[in-house]
Amino acid sequence: MVKLFDTTFLTGSALVLLALGVAFLAITRDQLPIIGTGVGALLAVAAIGMAGCAVGGISQAPALGWTAPTIVFGTVLGLVAILIIVAGVFGLTPVLEPIALFVPGQATVATPVTTAIFALAVLIAVKWVVAIGMAVAAR
Repeated sequence: MVKLFDTTFLTGSALVLLALGVAFLAITRDQLPIIGTGVGALLAVAAIGMAGCAVGGISQAPALGWTAPTIVFGTVLGLVAILIIVAGVFGLTPVLEPIALFVPGQATVATPVTTAIFALAVLIAVKWVVAIGMAVAAR
């Protein structure tokens, strides 16, 4: 079990915070150094977020069992995250339209990629909060 403030938890948390930081910058700026904008930023947030989940999240499944409620919840959120990534990359607006109005700082309806970055950041944050709860419970 990952415990609060152990190396695995801290590394996973650092990656989550990095993913959320990149998502924030991608939503609020026109261009990011190295990453660029649009799909590049979405894929960067996805890759960093998945790395954080792999370090701090998936390691919980063998200890708790694959049918534990938190593991099932995390798996469902992961599948939704993949759907959002695919929708953002391919511009599937019907999937992203309901979320677009919640993207902060957008005078008009956000672009599909910006909406996908925002939605992915929210999912990453929710999964992180669940992981914090699991780590606290493991103390």
